[in-house]
Amino acid sequence: MRPSTFKKTVLATNIALLLGSAFSMSAIAADADATAAADENIEKIEVRGIRASQAANLNSKRFADGTVDAISAEDIGKFPDKNVAETLARIPGVTIDRTFGEGQGVTIRGVQPDQNLTLLNGQAVGTSQWFVLSDATRNFNFELLASEMISGLEVYKTSQADIDEGALGGTVILHTRKPLDLEANTFNASVEGQYGDLSEEWDPGLSGLYSWKNEEETFGMLVSASYQKRSVRRETTEDFGWFGPSIERIDPLMEPPKGADEKGATPWGIGSALFEQERERVGYDVTAQWAPTDELDMTLHYLSSTMKADNVNSNLIGIPFRGVAFLGEDTNEGTVTNGIVDSLDVTGLPNRPGWARHMAYDNIFRDGSEMSTQVIDFDGNYSLDTGKLHWQLGMTEGKGTNRDFFTEFWVDATDPRAAFDFTNPGGTAPAIDFTGASPWLENPGDEMWLGGIFDQLNETTDKETYAQLDYSWYVDFGGVQEIKVGGKYRDRSMEQNRWKTDLSGLDPIGAGSLGPASDFWSGDMVNVSHSDTSMPSQSYFMPDRDTMYNALYAVNECTATSAGLCRNTDVFQGSSSFDVAEKISALYAMAKFDVEGVRGNVGLRYVETDTTSEGTVAGDPVKYESDYSEWLPSINIAYDLSSDVILRAAASRALTRPAPFQLAPAVNLTPETSSGSAGNPFLEPLTAAQYELGAEWYFTPESVLGLTAFKKDISNFIYTTTVSAVIEGEQINQLRTPVNGGNTSIDGVEFQMQHAFDNGFGGYVNYTYTDVADAKVTEAVLITNPDGSVVAATQDSYVELPNTSKNSYNLGAYYEDDLFSARVNYNYRSEYFLAKTEIGNQYRDEQQQVDAQLSWNATENITISFEALNITNEIWENYYERDSDGARLGGTQSSNGRRYYLGASFRL
Repeated sequence: MRPSTFKKTVLATNIALLLGSAFSMSAIAADADATAAADENIEKIEVRGIRASQAANLNSKRFADGTVDAISAEDIGKFPDKNVAETLARIPGVTIDRTFGEGQGVTIRGVQPDQNLTLLNGQAVGTSQWFVLSDATRNFNFELLASEMISGLEVYKTSQADIDEGALGGTVILHTRKPLDLEANTFNASVEGQYGDLSEEWDPGLSGLYSWKNEEETFGMLVSASYQKRSVRRETTEDFGWFGPSIERIDPLMEPPKGADEKGATPWGIGSALFEQERERVGYDVTAQWAPTDELDMTLHYLSSTMKADNVNSNLIGIPFRGVAFLGEDTNEGTVTNGIVDSLDVTGLPNRPGWARHMAYDNIFRDGSEMSTQVIDFDGNYSLDTGKLHWQLGMTEGKGTNRDFFTEFWVDATDPRAAFDFTNPGGTAPAIDFTGASPWLENPGDEMWLGGIFDQLNETTDKETYAQLDYSWYVDFGGVQEIKVGGKYRDRSMEQNRWKTDLSGLDPIGAGSLGPASDFWSGDMVNVSHSDTSMPSQSYFMPDRDTMYNALYAVNECTATSAGLCRNTDVFQGSSSFDVAEKISALYAMAKFDVEGVRGNVGLRYVETDTTSEGTVAGDPVKYESDYSEWLPSINIAYDLSSDVILRAAASRALTRPAPFQLAPAVNLTPETSSGSAGNPFLEPLTAAQYELGAEWYFTPESVLGLTAFKKDISNFIYTTTVSAVIEGEQINQLRTPVNGGNTSIDGVEFQMQHAFDNGFGGYVNYTYTDVADAKVTEAVLITNPDGSVVAATQDSYVELPNTSKNSYNLGAYYEDDLFSARVNYNYRSEYFLAKTEIGNQYRDEQQQVDAQLSWNATENITISFEALNITNEIWENYYERDSDGARLGGTQSSNGRRYYLGASFRL
């Protein structure tokens, strides 16, 4: 509670009208000491160690007006996890994605990452990607942010009028430190080594912080820096989409395998993929704070983070579909069970057409790829007797540079030496044995030819400037203690440009190619154990990058009179380039109240959005414009049933905008695997009506038992569908594109229990159940009678909300005393929907992970720590559910291995 009395002002009349409330205008003059006394009502906790951190977290949650979960650093420079997203995964209702072994996208209450919001000190952060196939999203890239720079965070699961709109699931607000909050000459430094059991390499990490302030405590400077190197190795069994007779357009293109009596579904392609990356992240955080008087406080903050991400991806691909494709002659030998090809011995056949090449070998070299972000923010507060004026001005920019030197070897479709054995027992574990059937892969000759090559540069920029001004007016209107009004303007631009150098007239094999594999073999081998996926271990040749690069640029430049093989250099790729601009204006008013044990806030936010999407379609520039406005009311109520029990209720209307690439008139294509993604500039924003009820029992200062029920009624939800299309003359069999669905709802329950015992032990458990209603969508599909006459042009189907796990939970236990601390955490999330494909829905299978930490306070100033991540060596796996009968079809499986950290920190 924060009881205060303040002076009246005529501004209250306008605010009262906006909020639709009949406030009394008889407020009395404020006592200056009342504010200071009110601040003392909130318990101050010096955070150091697991137990103190959790007490501070519960303190923030307990006194919040809305449903808020908080996490604070366990010491200066020591966040609970190396990655902020990993820490977020411990919060009830929060799950994360670990595609490359580290926490990335954050899903909150069943809502996918790019429909949530992450803010730094209350403002957006320009973000970027190092991976050329990563579409531009609103999802903050947690790989960029060193956890040592963060002092704490909150996850707001309910809306407030004074917090940016844009989150359907929740808003994450990260906080950096300020020098006037720390002791003068505070110093912290840490050093660590990281070991990955797949890469089998040790990598260094360093971080440090120094904070100074003058004796008058009116001016201070804080500087922190971090450096991290990480060797990444990921082994993957990769699928490229499934085809089968249940797909109407595919059925006439297939035959049964030789020896089988029926046609069967099979992946178009399966690859043995090895991804290796050298990451190097450097971050700086500089803060200057000036408080010349007790009333005025100003902060200038600069943050910079850059991650270099050189990497190589090698993928040996077999194409089982071409072993059963309708080619006018016998197919390859195989077996079919329950409409699924479960074995197929694929080889070249004498009369097979040239386009039906059944083996490819891709190597993608991404030297020079990197991403960066920077933030410049000026924040100020000026306190008056009647209230507080706050302003915030700034700019943020994220940049990504993605370099792709792509090479592809092909086999001759008629070559019997080019062979592989495809197996798929039960349909759930597709795998290929390459080296057993084609031993020449370990010493190549002319069995493969360099018949695909290009050099590509992709640059992305995400830039936003913002200005925010608000005023908190302290009042005493029948329980209303504060009225906050303000406005904010944001100007954001998300741009992507791509250039490509490739060859015209290049044949995939033979004399018209760049040469046989033997001309390019480096002598090195790619060895992939696949020990944790369905694929057997593979060993195949590694081509020399420089030799292939020189071969590309040795070809003569194309001219108007060129005939045959020639080079097109740095050609702008208009179809993959775009610019999406947004101008967002918001006004808001919010009243805070506290009367007879009932506290909270009620507010209204009005927002206008103007969007322009520009790109190139079929060689012509295009431009799409849209604008919309929304009124977003919200109310959060907390009732102190007793001194230890709080009841909560909330209701709000939320708005979520489509991601930048989703709005772009552009494509990201991978023609070599006949796949890609496309934007949709006609997408509409999502809206939702949200409600929740909850209860929390704080039975000790470090313990809580809580239960919350929530509901979201969503309109215009966005899902991904996969179609076949011809793009710029290329047949793309698996083109993913976003579309608006109809209406759906999310209903869920969160349970949380946390307790600290008196003997140093403690533990926590939380569980979230999320039930998502399938949404009916209408698609354009011609439905015909047996005679061919059209009886309908549309068809209704049902889709699921992406990234929503029905069950997720965390279990954790810890021990802490003056010398030692230890913690173990188990995280689980059930399967979730990814996309709608031609064969059926695609899902990510259930995921679980066990992590552990151990630290020893060697002296008062030195701590030694050890951490192990993914102890049980879990993988992630996708699968499909066939529409025709619900059969499970196996998909991509990926192993990132275990990671270990050993470090020491020093503090003054």
